[in-house]
Amino acid sequence: MPMTLRLPPELEAELRAVAKEDHRSVHQTVVVAIETWLALRETAEIKADPDALRALAEAREAVREGDVVYGTAAVRALLKQRRVS
Repeated sequence: MPMTLRLPPELEAELRAVAKEDHRSVHQTVVVAIETWLALRETAEIKADPDALRALAEAREAVREGDVVYGTAAVRALLKQRRVS
């Protein structure tokens, strides 16, 4: 998505300095910043959802018990199997 980003001069200077320090272009640095923000937002949503936290705790317990699962389909199958048992 092409866009123009207007930043205050002090924020632009900080962005350019960080990009140079990380050996990235300003564009790449902005993309990383947006990806990080989105991931943090998703994490906050998960932490606010009791069902998601419960599912994570169940998955952690399954790993402790030796059940190692890969992918969402495998996780769903494991949870379905546990509900039936």
